[in-house]
Amino acid sequence: MDSILMQDFSDYEIIIVNDGSPDNLLEVCEKWNDLPNVRILTTPNQGVAQARNEGLNIAKGEYIYFMDPDDYLNQGLFSTIYRKAKEEDCDAIYFGCRTIEEYRGNWTYDTITKECCYDSHESIMKDCIHKFIGFGQRDFDNWMHDNPWKNKEFASVWRFMFRRSLLEENNISFSKGVKLSEDKYFVLNVLLHSTKVCAVEDVFYNYIMRANGGLVNSLSNSKNLLKAKIDGVVERAKLRTIAKTLYGEDIFSMYSGTVVLGAVEIAVRGAKLPISTCLKDVRTYMALDDVKEACRSISLGGLPLKFRVPSIMVKYRMASLLVVLIHLADKFGVKLSAF
Repeated sequence: MDSILMQDFSDYEIIIVNDGSPDNLLEVCEKWNDLPNVRILTTPNQGVAQARNEGLNIAKGEYIYFMDPDDYLNQGLFSTIYRKAKEEDCDAIYFGCRTIEEYRGNWTYDTITKECCYDSHESIMKDCIHKFIGFGQRDFDNWMHDNPWKNKEFASVWRFMFRRSLLEENNISFSKGVKLSEDKYFVLNVLLHSTKVCAVEDVFYNYIMRANGGLVNSLSNSKNLLKAKIDGVVERAKLRTIAKTLYGEDIFSMYSGTVVLGAVEIAVRGAKLPISTCLKDVRTYMALDDVKEACRSISLGGLPLKFRVPSIMVKYRMASLLVVLIHLADKFGVKLSAF
């Protein structure tokens, strides 16, 4: 809140959503009650996706910005981004961020995008969406010649400012119950409906990753990980349907590699689980129709060996054998890492 109130821009409203907090959040927020542009909304606990929806439902601003409660902003975000959005008449605009990994001793790095505007459906589909949706066939084909990680960016909702009328006219909201990457799918939904998207190089957001944070906890808990991977398949399938409906285009090849790698990640991260649990998780994921389709359609020839071998096992329905080999490797002290 302090980093919002210090901004050199004042024409905004602040909506604080108290999503059934069990601590003293309301007491903390009382000091801002007298500010005319602050509203506090208290709801039963429904999760971050629905909490954002509740705030969105009562928002009145021309543009919408979502901020996570444990991060902070740099000076100039609102004035710079709003001015650019108005000048370019953007449906969405995004900017650079700084990640501070507290659980690794405040290890810090910046994600800076190249300043540009995508001003047509074709350029948004070709040059913008693939940065955020995942790994596709193009990434797999060029993996050894062009590191695909450098072509991917955070799709976190706090990197974007959105035109509110676009969200309302297209009924765009967060999928309730999705706990990991729910903002990625929201952002991609917006991009599919946009006619102009701009990027600004400036680093305005500070993203704090903590050892007990949502992302770290989700990836370290097998049930949460499996749910996140299944949610990823389901939510991307919804986006695929939207693209087909709006433009007659199938975007499956843009992210089919991520669908295949999801099975590999479940297997690798499950190395410390009982093998029966890991096998069950992998088989549950592999039973999804879109996972089967990704395995049939994906070509793995461009992958480096350490990714290609486990991916081949997934593609050719040998995921259970992969789990067994991973558990044996772990038993004998061979260290494996997920993507």
